[in-house]
Formats: sequence, structure tokens, C-alpha cells
Amino acid sequence: MLDAATGQPIPYASISVLSTTAGTTSNAEGEFELKAALPGRLVISELGHRRDTVAVAAATAPLLVRLQPASVLLPEVQVGSYLGDLIAQAYRQLRRTTAKKMYGQAFYRQITRIANDATEVQEMVWDAATTNAGMDGSAIVTGRFAKKMKAQISFNNFSVFTKRVGFNMKDDSLTQRGILGLNTARFYTLSLLGVTQSEGQQLVEIGFESKPGLAPLTAKGTLVINETTRQVLHLRFETPDLVNVKTNSLVVKLKDQHSVFEMDFQPAPNAAVLTYIKVDYRASLAVPLQRNVAIQASSFTYFYNSRATPDASVTYAPAKGGEVDLALIKQTTYDPAFWQNNAVVKRTPLEEQVMKSFEQKGAFGTMLP
Repeated sequence: MLDAATGQPIPYASISVLSTTAGTTSNAEGEFELKAALPGRLVISELGHRRDTVAVAAATAPLLVRLQPASVLLPEVQVGSYLGDLIAQAYRQLRRTTAKKMYGQAFYRQITRIANDATEVQEMVWDAATTNAGMDGSAIVTGRFAKKMKAQISFNNFSVFTKRVGFNMKDDSLTQRGILGLNTARFYTLSLLGVTQSEGQQLVEIGFESKPGLAPLTAKGTLVINETTRQVLHLRFETPDLVNVKTNSLVVKLKDQHSVFEMDFQPAPNAAVLTYIKVDYRASLAVPLQRNVAIQASSFTYFYNSRATPDASVTYAPAKGGEVDLALIKQTTYDPAFWQNNAVVKRTPLEEQVMKSFEQKGAFGTMLP
């Protein structure tokens, strides 16, 4: 999938089969794989591009899709309290509809890198309950892992950041000081980055940066709000405060910790539907008398097969501290055919290089065939 103007890949676009619940998302290289009855029609959407419907008669050759960029207006003048008012309206809309839950599956992939060398990979599939504020609960279905035995650092429960990130709907609305609230403009400096015209509606992109000493977090990022429906469709924020990883060593320290969170939602009649969450953590590992070593842990979680009714056999448990992701994975039964034939877990070229590096250096676990 390519941008029609630049020819560049379009990552994380949403692809669904018209009039069905089948769907997927493009990977970091703009590639996607989807099993569907043919002939059929694919509906393809991505925030920065025009929504398109593509007819597919047969799967005789790879499908090349080119999406047209959406028109973007960059206003020269910001009007009064428009941005703060729009965020407040989106917050009220979220509070009215956040009780509406969706149930489906989630695919979670986590890669840890030390000095740009991948040292750990974990993948899980969850039964997941979500709202338009984030994840509400989950239960592990299956998982797999690969890990190098001499890794200097390991993240025991990195998935908790995916499970807990989201909009705060628990605090009283008058005391809410988050990125989305009734008084966001008091705690954050807001800027209008652009307005995208999409199918007769306007998607407003707002930049925000916390005011020193006022906001609960030192954070900056962007919000995309549908001006017509007041639905939040995208959030990206970065902060040095939210993820604070510690080591067990009194000598080795982590410095310059920095995290980036990204949430994406698809518009829906009653409440926006969560499509993916990305978490990226970076820091420097400081060892006495040695150069600092770059540390990175990244995860991508994709939600699919969403429906309005829960699976009665599943207990959708909220995130809690003290869990160990690898221990949960080891309790599941490994099914190689599930991973090799599942379009949702299709590897990108970069991830293929990661897998080869594990094979060459000797990984252990159940990840590699």
C-alpha cells in the first residue's frame, strides 16, 4: 500500500472486507495479508489519506493499492478558545459512550533491543475487551518467545503499559487534568496543526505540550478529533515520566528514559473502536568506566474481530502489577501452525532480520521453528 503522491509505504492503515467483520492492518512497510472470499470489495482507510474501496476479483497477483492524500488546511490564525472547547466536547462525548465495550482479539508483539541488537521477542494473542478510552480487560490465548541468554536487561511485564494506557475516565470531570478533559487548555499549551477534509467531515489535529508545574505529566504530542462527531481518532504523546524502569544492580543505572505512546481508533456510529496501541521506550544503560549503551523496548498491539458481545467463556481481567509476561506465555500450549499461517502475525522485513539474528546467535524458547 503506497501513498499516491510520494510512492512511500503507508503503515498501519485499516483494511476491511465490505459488509463483513473480516479485516486487518498494514504493517510498518505498508504490506498486508487478508483471507477473504472472492470476488469482494476492500475498504481501506488511514487518517492522512482519503478512504477508498477496491474491488478484488481474484488473488492471482499481489494487490497494489495507492491512497490519495487527504487535503490539509493550515490556518494562519487560531480562534480564541476553539481548541480547548473542542477537546472538552470530545471529553464529554467520551464519558457518554465509554461504557460501550467491544470484544475481540488482540495481537501483541514486543521487541527489546540493546545497542540496536534484538535480544528478546515476545508475542501474545489475547481475548480483549476495549472501549474508546483504551483496554478494559484481557485474557491470554497463546504466546511464543525468543530470548538471548546473555541479555543485560529484560522487561518482565512491558505489556502492562499497553493494557493501562488510555484516557482517564475515573477521576471527577472537574478535577481531571489529563490530556483530554474539560480544562485541558489550563494545563497544556494547545496549537492547531491542521484540518483534514475526509468524506465531508473535518478531522482536527491539535498539538499539546504540558505547562511547567501544572500538568500531571511532562508530555507533548498530538490529538486528532472528528469535529463532526467529537470522536477522538488518534493520540500520540511522549513523556520522560510515565515509564520508569529500574535495574536490580546498584552499579548499573538507566538514564534519559523516554517513552512514546500511540493509540488509534476507527470511527463508529456510537463510539470509536480501538484499532492499535504502540509503545516505545528508550533509555541509556550507564555502566561505570564504559560507554553508555542504548536500550529500547517497543510493542505493537493490533485489535481485530471486534464485536459487541463478549465470549461467555472468557474472563476479561484488568491489568495488574506483578505479572510476568514470559511466565504467562510458558503456561500456554505452543501451536506452530497457528503462527506460521496467521495473517495477523505476518512479519515485516525488519522483523525477519530480527528472527534471523536469533537463529544465528542461539535463541531459546518456542518462537523459532
